[in-house]
Order: sequence, then structure tokens, then C-alpha cells
Amino acid sequence: MKTPREVAIEAAQESGKVLLKLLEKDIKFQMKNTVDIQAEGDLQSEKIILNIIKQHFPDHSFLSEEMGEELRKSEYLWIIDPIDGTINFSRKIEEFCISIALSHKGVLVLGLIYQPILNKLYVAEKSRGSFLNGEKLSVSTESDLINCLAATDNSSKLETRAENFKILYKICSQVRHIRIFGSAALHLAKLAEGKLDFYYKTRFNYWDYAAGIIIIQEAGGKVSDFAGNLISVDSKDIIASNGLVHTHALQAINKTEL
Repeated sequence: MKTPREVAIEAAQESGKVLLKLLEKDIKFQMKNTVDIQAEGDLQSEKIILNIIKQHFPDHSFLSEEMGEELRKSEYLWIIDPIDGTINFSRKIEEFCISIALSHKGVLVLGLIYQPILNKLYVAEKSRGSFLNGEKLSVSTESDLINCLAATDNSSKLETRAENFKILYKICSQVRHIRIFGSAALHLAKLAEGKLDFYYKTRFNYWDYAAGIIIIQEAGGKVSDFAGNLISVDSKDIIASNGLVHTHALQAINKTEL
């Protein structure tokens, strides 16, 4: 019997093959709202991932971006984003990925982020470390906020987008630079890799972040909400960091003045 890690890797890689094939032609998509889209690849990727996981773990529960919830009497929940960075995918920009996580009794035990264009596979298991293509990951050692490379994301909800950029305005003079790549999961993967120092976002979806949370934690970083509480499926905002700048980043984000 395959382990959850082996099944998640198989599902991500099989989905990745299909997404790379789709990139060879025009990307078909439909509008979710005035600014957000659902690509044909979202649905195909999700179908592949769910089919493979269900073959091995048919009694588990699922939370996936396109399908929604499929709950059973199980202590295990798979959290899936079939394409994180769909707009990038639709424009054939490399910053998109597949995100798969598994929780047991509400605790994340497995996280996987796969960037198919670059064949980059990030995997973490609870208490076993984080790895990129088999090489162990560690967060950065930067301890001064002013030297940090920070990151955030856009939002398809315009009110949330404005709220997020108000925070960006507050912190922009306190860090070295800001990056916005267009994929929440890849931001977290880059943070675990030591390429970014902290990341924040208001109003997020759990499937965007679940895999990245455990990958960062197992790489030595820290993840919380803006109040400093542990992240859960019900959290409303998120900050992830190398741990060394977490308190200072929280203070900067929570400052009341602009």
C-alpha cells in the first residue's frame, strides 16, 4: 500500500503532465467574477488529483477549490488547490503550481507544492523536515526587518485587494523590497527555501495555504494570523516568516497609522 506522501506525489506529477500539455495550445477559461477566472486546467487537474487519491484512500474527506467539501466520517482531510496561480497559468507564466495537503484530526501532517514548468517538488511531512527535489530546506536567517524581502498577493475581491495594499503601504518603507508573484503557495514555498523572509495576506482560502504552512514550519519558519494565533481552516488572515522577524513583521502590519 502506498503512503499518503507517495500518493500525493503521484497525483501532483500526473496532473502536472496534463497542465504542461494544455500550455502547448490556447488556454480555455471562463470568468468566476469580474476579475477572477476558472481555467479548463483547474477542472482537469482537480479530477486527476481526486481520482488518484480516492483510489488509495476512498474513506478520507476532501476540501478542494473547485469541488468544495466532500466530508466523510474520517479523521483525515485532503486539502487541494489544483492550480494555484490560475491567471499566471492562463498567460503561460511559470508562477503557478499544484498544492496538496493532508490533515489528521485538524493537524497538518503532509504538504506538497509542485511547480510543473520547472519540475520543482516541495514536500514536507510532520516532524520529518521540508525538501525540494530531495534536498533539505531551511528558511532564511535574516533578523532585521529592513533587510527583508517581503511578499504578498493580489485578491479577486476588490475590497480585500484594497485592504491588502493598505498594509503594503504601511510596511513598504520598513523592508528592503516587496515581491508579488501571483501564487500564494509558491510564495510560501520560496519562503521555506530561504528566498523570501516574510509573507502576509488578508482574507485567504485555506486550500491556497495548507501545504505551504507545513512546508514552512518543517523548514524552521513560523506561521500565524495577524493576532499571532496558529492558523486553522477558519483563520481570516495569515503571516508566514522565517521566525526571526515574525514579531517585528506583525508589529509593522498591525500599526494603525498609515
